[in-house]
This record gives sequence, C-alpha cells and structure tokens, in this order.
Amino acid sequence: MTAINLRSIPLRRGNSLVIIVGIAGVVAVLVSVLAMVAGFRTTIRNDGRADRVTVLTRASSGLSREMVADLAEAPEILHDTRDRPLVSAEIVLVAPVSRRSDHSDVNVTLRGVGPQYFAERPELRLVAGRMFHPGTQELIAGSAAYAQFAGLEIGDSIRLQDGDWTVVGRFDGSKGGRASELVTDAQTVMSVYKTDTFNSVDALLRSADVLERLQARVAKDPALRLEIHGEPEYLETEASDIDHLLQVVAYGIGSIMALGALFGALNSMHSAVVARTVEIATLRAIGFEPGTVALAVLIEATLLALTGALIGVAIAYTAFSGVTISTLGGALFDTQMVYSLTVTKSIIVAAIAIACTLGLVGGLVPAVRAARLSVVDALHEI
Repeated sequence: MTAINLRSIPLRRGNSLVIIVGIAGVVAVLVSVLAMVAGFRTTIRNDGRADRVTVLTRASSGLSREMVADLAEAPEILHDTRDRPLVSAEIVLVAPVSRRSDHSDVNVTLRGVGPQYFAERPELRLVAGRMFHPGTQELIAGSAAYAQFAGLEIGDSIRLQDGDWTVVGRFDGSKGGRASELVTDAQTVMSVYKTDTFNSVDALLRSADVLERLQARVAKDPALRLEIHGEPEYLETEASDIDHLLQVVAYGIGSIMALGALFGALNSMHSAVVARTVEIATLRAIGFEPGTVALAVLIEATLLALTGALIGVAIAYTAFSGVTISTLGGALFDTQMVYSLTVTKSIIVAAIAIACTLGLVGGLVPAVRAARLSVVDALHEI
C-alpha cells in the first residue's frame, strides 16, 4: 500500500510540493536561528577558564585601588616568573564604530585593563602592530571586531571622550567575546573619564581547586564587600538574558512557521486522499485493511516531511553555518559581540525530528478519513 502511494506522488506533484516546501522553510529558518543561539553560547563559553575568576563589588561605588591591592595579596592568586600577581583591574565603557556591511552606527566594548591582562589571559596574543603605551590615548582591537567593524585599521582614530584614540595594534587568539572588544590602559581611561574606581577584577588562580578557599577568605572580611565568581559561571549568568531572548525569538518564529506548515501538510494530505477516493476504495475492496490504508497515508506524509527537512537543513547549513554576525551581547548589553553561527548535530537532529512530527500530525486526520472511507459509496460514484 505504501509503495502504491509513493509511486503515485508524481501524479500529485502540487500537493506533495506544498508539504516539502513548507517543511523545508520551517527547518531552514529554525536551524539558522538555533545556530545563532548555539554560536552565542559557544562564544560566551570560550572565554571561560575554570582557574580564572571575576571579582565584583557589592558597593555601588565600584572597586577601589585598595580593594584591588588586597585581592592581589591573596595566596590563591597565581604569580608570574617575576613574582607579580596575575591580576587585571578593569573598567568597561563603550566606543562608537560602524559596521562594515551597512555602515550603521553601533557600540563596541572598550575595556581598560591592567598591565597583567595579557599574562592572565595567555590565549590572547598580538598579531599586528604593537601594544598600546600606558598613559597615552592608544588602543588595540580584537580580530573579530576588526573583521566586522570599520575604522579599526592600524593608524585609524576613534573619537572618544577628550579627543581621538589611535588604533595601534590588533590581537587574536580568543574564540570568545574578548575578540569583539577594544582594549586599552585602564589608568588612562580612568584619568580621561575622571573616575577612580574599577568595574571588576580578573585574576588567574594557582588552580581551580582553590576557588572555594578564596571565596571563603573574602567572605570572612565583610569590609572588602567583594563577590568572587568562577569565570565560566559568571559568563553564563551575565549572558543568560541575551541567551533567553535569542531562544524566545528562535522558538517563537519556529512555532509560527511550524503551525503554518502543519496546516499545509494537513490540507495537502486531505486533498490527496479526496483525489484518490476511488483508488483507496478499490484497494479496500480487494482486501487491504483500514489500518494498512491509514498507515500508508501516515508514512507518505512523514516521508514528504523528511524530504523537506533534509532540504531545509541543506539550505541552512550551506547558507549560514560559519557565517559571522554581530549582535547585542557584549560586556555591556548595548554593545556588539561578534560570533559565528554554529549548526550542530543536535540542532539538525532536533529539526528533523520536529519536521517528521509535523508530517505525522498533518497526515493523521487524512489517514483516519482514508481508513473510514465507505467502499460502497466511493465505488458507487464511478
């Protein structure tokens, strides 16, 4: 019965294409948007190390220099070969740039860092130009920011408070959000912006095992008013709002399109059953059971949906996998973070499963109608 149904598909090309095209559209959109979610999550997680911490303060005034100095003296902090603690006190602001693609004005993260920033983040390295000189209005750009935004060539200037800042170098090595940022000297930024406190401190620990000990040590001194978070945990928490928004968009759009595809499959399979009323009645008359007829209709609908799913996956993977975009989600949520869309195996499997479910549900009512078809009435119409 299934073979008979499948062989007759070319005779019902229009109805079949409605299902295939509808499902392909749903899957292509769903895969591409979920790839955005996966790419964002991957980029956030790539910045995290279990032996690195982010230190914040519960005080609204920020982290003072004294707080930073006290933290740097903690025995859990790793030191370099010159016995300097691998601690970077940081201040985060925004810098105006424009996208290369459409020249629209956006903001990127401007991160003022301490002298040990690149030592406590060994994954980052200078790949072009030179390092900024402390005390001067110079900065370096992350490779992802350079690729996505205009005006970040070495020698270009960016208009910030108190004049132009010159791009003198470019760094790379991070597959995370840090490569979307501009980096400069924290002390210079604080002087220009007339502030004397830091937003946060990043520090490299002797090992990940000492994190709880450092947290306990800080908790015993309420005067410090510090909160210490493992970097992976901190990044997940900070990105949760944007991640949730992306998921709402993904599943919201996917649900609306899936509903349309479901009705398309339902109508198409219903039309196919109506068009084949006499044929189905004849098959019933020569001995095919109602359940067999219904199962054949369901298998046909599912196979058509599977075909559409495979086409949709192919379109999404070819058009979007690895494509670099920028969207809100940087260190400040009104700044851009650059990341690549990532089509994972789990996304593909989930999309195909959803598509097959849509085909199965869409074929259910027509299958029941085919099974309940009155043989006598149908053949009487011949």
